[in-house]
Amino acid sequence: MMSTEQTSVSRRVEQVRFRNKSLRASGVKRRANVWKNILDDICDQCSLHGLNHIIRDDRSTGEKVFWTMTVMCAILFATYAIIESWNTYDKSSIDTVVETTFLSYTDIAFPMLVICDSSRVDWKRVTQLTERDLPGIDSNLLPAVKKVLKTFSVLSYGDFDEFEELSNVTELSKINHLNLTELLLKVMRPCDDVFLPKGCWWNFKQVNCCEIFELQRTEFGLCHSFNSDFSEYGRVRVGENSGLIGTYWQTESGEFRPRKSSDKGQWSGIRAHISPITPEQIAPNVNAKPSIRILMGEPRGAPLGSDMVVMAGNFGNINVWGDRIYNTQRTKKLKPKQRNCYFGDESSTGMGTNYYLRRNCRTSCYLFHMINHCGCYIEAMFGFMKQNDTLRPCNAEDLLCLSKKNQYFNNYIPFEQPSFFMKDKPGLKCECMPDCIHQMYIPELTIAEHTVSTIDNSSSSILIDLHFKQSACILYRSDLILGWLDLLVSFGGCAGLFLGGSLLSFIELIYFLTWRVYYHWRRTPLKSDKSKNNKKAKGRRIVTDTWTMDDCTNSKTSIP
Repeated sequence: MMSTEQTSVSRRVEQVRFRNKSLRASGVKRRANVWKNILDDICDQCSLHGLNHIIRDDRSTGEKVFWTMTVMCAILFATYAIIESWNTYDKSSIDTVVETTFLSYTDIAFPMLVICDSSRVDWKRVTQLTERDLPGIDSNLLPAVKKVLKTFSVLSYGDFDEFEELSNVTELSKINHLNLTELLLKVMRPCDDVFLPKGCWWNFKQVNCCEIFELQRTEFGLCHSFNSDFSEYGRVRVGENSGLIGTYWQTESGEFRPRKSSDKGQWSGIRAHISPITPEQIAPNVNAKPSIRILMGEPRGAPLGSDMVVMAGNFGNINVWGDRIYNTQRTKKLKPKQRNCYFGDESSTGMGTNYYLRRNCRTSCYLFHMINHCGCYIEAMFGFMKQNDTLRPCNAEDLLCLSKKNQYFNNYIPFEQPSFFMKDKPGLKCECMPDCIHQMYIPELTIAEHTVSTIDNSSSSILIDLHFKQSACILYRSDLILGWLDLLVSFGGCAGLFLGGSLLSFIELIYFLTWRVYYHWRRTPLKSDKSKNNKKAKGRRIVTDTWTMDDCTNSKTSIP
């Protein structure tokens, strides 16, 4: 009786296992059928090329294998090309190309011209100073004042060791109240002394020199400049709005500044006859000769850069040329460090302008290094476009600090590659990125003997002619290699080249892998609903009957 019970239970367990195994096999077969139907749909109806050859009944097995391998290789190549396009887009690479080889200089601002005496201090004027010219100074302090003025004769930024001779002057504290800039203004040669009468021409027309040349603060001290926004007149007139390339402003007379030239060659730019400083006007023991220093560059920026020297009795012919480069607005979506430049409206500088310009940034860096080390700045060297009362001009005693720390001001350390330079030597470190819109002004100075002139004293005077060398320059454009639209076109090109597909083809794939999957899954059940219900009902009866028989058997065997 016990054996009969075990047989019945074993039979029941085997039936359940068989039923579960059958259900799993049916489920696997169902999934296989679904994916086969989906694959058939994709190959037969999708617009991607080559897929239909894989399932067609009139193709041999060899042909189907060939087309399968071909489509797989095409997918791999397309995927590789798309990944490369994405990497290029992700790197945000910039390419610079020539937009035109003929950008007329009539569309470009004429460069500024700065003229400085070889000695910015007229010693004759210094010797004529009296107590009436110096408020709060008695005659006993005049020698100390003259010694201070003498050190400014050939001073330039980074040459503050000229102030060493003031270390023995004990009266410096008594003249600290003097404004050094106003004092230097009294002892510099005025415009009428620097330029000869009727000695200037601008754009083929004779002009009054002192109407176009204005007082200018430079790294050499007080000078005279032409066409500069940072001149004393320009600072008052244009103020903090200077620095944006391509913008212009008007004077009271209606003239647009910065000025433009209408032609190239001599007489088309600025031409000036200059009377250099004489040996009698140079302070004793000062290393200077009758000559002038010349600075030129971007008219919207502070005067900064290498200077040129022309000796008395010579003609300085200065040919100017330079190309323009600009970044498109598409590159503006990148961070400044990615494109390695600033647009004008992305930053400001410490010179009081609302717009970024690299030369203004460099000038501001020089200024604040001076303030960080000595707590003041030489007012005659730096002109702010907006008044900054928080910064203190240097007084007489502060000059000794500049002399002691001169080593910090005459060594420039590039911010980008400091490891290539001496780390143990102090210096200037300025983080000033290039301009995204930049006009180059490159001078070529030719010196000739000044022999032919209608101006008096031509043997000792200096003639300067600054003009454009040619009528046009090259315009370069920097742009993203791939923008988002270019990336989309690149994806489409890769898909079209390797697969013959388009955007609609990929929409078709999404459709087949979503909506059609659901459709085929619903259309492919395990068995018909009727047979499945019958089987479930029958299975329930068998199990119930089995357990009923067992229960009856158990009950019968339990009777004694």
